[in-house]
Amino acid sequence: MNKIKEFVEWVAKGILERIFRIFGKELSEDFWHICAQFIGFSVVGVVNFLVNYVTYAFFLYLHCSYHVANIAAFVVSVFNSFYWNNKFVFKQGEDGQRSWWRTLIKTYISYAFSGLFLTEILLYVEIRILGLPALAGPAINLFITTPINFIINKFWAYRGND
Repeated sequence: MNKIKEFVEWVAKGILERIFRIFGKELSEDFWHICAQFIGFSVVGVVNFLVNYVTYAFFLYLHCSYHVANIAAFVVSVFNSFYWNNKFVFKQGEDGQRSWWRTLIKTYISYAFSGLFLTEILLYVEIRILGLPALAGPAINLFITTPINFIINKFWAYRGND
């Protein structure tokens, strides 16, 4: 697993360095660190999408309403996201100041904003106003909500205790 992560980071860093050179700039370690976190966050997001979908489908299979299935999928997938982001993406520093339960609560709050509230608004606009197919909305929304989630999680949910 570490070899794959190292390879992906090596490729991504090489691409970013070339892009920066085109513009006569140098890729700083600080900026690279944020980019590496975003890449990791996005990988966790793809896995998390699958966890969410499988959980949703499982609860539908149990003949639960889609509302119950959606809530169950939300609870399970946010916990999954918290676990992997806490372990691999936003690692706790050596100071050990971050409280896991406070971070978990903040993670649920941030995903409630983007995963429930914001996506409902976006879906309404995409389907009702723009006339897009209902199945297209969630895929489009990933490109909007992933950067927002990354920023909220990096600078609020996974920040050290206040």
